[in-house]
Amino acid sequence: MRGKTKEIEKVIQTHSFSIDSIIRDVMKTFNFRSLCHKVGFKKEQGYPVADIITLLLVFPLMLLNSVNAFYKSGYKQVTKMQKDTIYRLKNHARMPWRNLLLHVSKQFQSLVNPDQDVDDKSAFIFDDTMDERVGRRIEEVSYVHDHVTGRKKSKATLGFKNLTMGLFDGKSFNPLDFSLHSEKKLYKKQRKEQYQKKRDPRSNGAKRKKECDVDKITNAIRMLKRAVKHGFKAKYVLVDSWFASKDFIRTCRGVKDGAMHVICAVRKDWRKYRYQGKDMHAKELLKTLKSEGKEKRCRKRNTRYYEVTVYYPGIDETVKLFFCRFPYQKEWRLYLSTDISLSFIETMDIYSVRWTIEVFFRETKQHLRLGKCQSQDFDAQIAHVTTTYILYAFLSYFRRVNDYETLGGLFEEMKDDMVEKNMAQRLWEMFDELLDVIIAATSESGAVDIHAFKTSEEYQYIKTLFEDSFLGHQLFDDDNVA
Repeated sequence: MRGKTKEIEKVIQTHSFSIDSIIRDVMKTFNFRSLCHKVGFKKEQGYPVADIITLLLVFPLMLLNSVNAFYKSGYKQVTKMQKDTIYRLKNHARMPWRNLLLHVSKQFQSLVNPDQDVDDKSAFIFDDTMDERVGRRIEEVSYVHDHVTGRKKSKATLGFKNLTMGLFDGKSFNPLDFSLHSEKKLYKKQRKEQYQKKRDPRSNGAKRKKECDVDKITNAIRMLKRAVKHGFKAKYVLVDSWFASKDFIRTCRGVKDGAMHVICAVRKDWRKYRYQGKDMHAKELLKTLKSEGKEKRCRKRNTRYYEVTVYYPGIDETVKLFFCRFPYQKEWRLYLSTDISLSFIETMDIYSVRWTIEVFFRETKQHLRLGKCQSQDFDAQIAHVTTTYILYAFLSYFRRVNDYETLGGLFEEMKDDMVEKNMAQRLWEMFDELLDVIIAATSESGAVDIHAFKTSEEYQYIKTLFEDSFLGHQLFDDDNVA
């Protein structure tokens, strides 16, 4: 019998880091319960909000898209919490989700950078991504254009545009803030069929819903000012050409008296730059530089480029422009830096940090189920994105202190761990049934004293093994919930 139980022990103890230990230990390190209380979360049906959010955080690791899916799965027995308790939290308009994410991100920086050093490549990064949804009844959902794949408006996809702000601190990307946006509104009849609910105009939910119709550049500026107010610091602001308006650049330079420089891609549009006393747009300037024979070549990046310092009347500041022609591309791309001390290679090295937000979007969609929320309530959509970003922050911290190469590698180990623990649960149930059969048979025959068996070393070994397992730990913890 002892040899058989070794197989269960092997399944339970294969991985040195369990789902339970990772989430619980990181939350403890972050003082997550205190953060929830600090930003204004209250108990729901006797359960601390931190416990409810913990369950939401584990959903992606269970490959579950919704609360309903959890309660239909075999995982439901790990908690005695009713589904209404979770729905009530997700759908509550007063929940301070934005403040919670900012405080988690702030705690992340305090843990990994206690001296608050500002890395030379640290940057605030803005970008948006398409969050596809299924069903027109979802509150505020609309048809959105995917500028990455270049889908035409006639083939726009149902969903939201998710504008996200993050901080690259020199080593890792950390999400700070986000807003969900609507684009092409549905027809009037379709809008009437959408989910609707009344909210107090002063509530957090009402404010987040109102952001849907605010342009993304305005929201990005608000996010930047909010992050700086919360004490986040960086040397640069990085954006692609969509955000690189003169108003955005000028506002960024005005924050903290020009403490941050902007590096961005810029469209070759009609905006004017002053070069050698003449105002000219990008194409005219490129033609002038070509005629002057000032082309340079960067061997490191195998790139031809023109570098020029000009006055940009739109922001009332001198900037450096780089016209670049990358390998196998016919078009010249334009980049702008308000830090005129940077060389071409330095500018490109810093701007390449912007790719970390693309990796973030890919990893959260692929591994953490970003965009899979099926709720019709807009407040639940905000809760979903927030908990996804918090989970990413926790895993990013764990990855950073444990030297994992990628979130994917960490997630695969955790997912395998979860699958094996689920297998251990099924093995235990089968083994428990087998024990019942053995006990019943031996009891009838009188061959074994049942009371003696339950106090035996073998029985106690099995009991201890179960209690120390992930499943047993969850069940016994739930018994202690107030």
